[in-house]
Amino acid sequence: MNEKLASYSSVLGVVVANKRKELGIEQSDIAAKMGLSQASYSRLESGKSTFSVDQLFGCASALGVPVEELFQKVVNTVKNLQQSKEVSIQAPSRGNASGAQQGSNGAAAVVAGAALAALIIGLMGKSK
Repeated sequence: MNEKLASYSSVLGVVVANKRKELGIEQSDIAAKMGLSQASYSRLESGKSTFSVDQLFGCASALGVPVEELFQKVVNTVKNLQQSKEVSIQAPSRGNASGAQQGSNGAAAVVAGAALAALIIGLMGKSK
């Protein structure tokens, strides 16, 4: 079986992107409210960069939603992905962590951007 991997950051990015789109807000508008460039904000949504706690609170404020709402959606999405057994969620190794220099085993594929978003949206539709 070819296990797909996703990070918690990528799940958070998809949750934030979905909420932003649901509200009809452009990335550039959220980025400006957070004091970020549109490119920096885009990296947060795509999971290429990790939200800091400050950025998470700033993003929730810019979206006009409680931070608890975003966090609960992340928790629910992670549970749904884990139950689906299609995707494994794990935190990426950091450069200074033991074992970080070891490469992946080659059997795992990384789910990125649109593919992860499509999977999450599909799972969210099933849970309604």
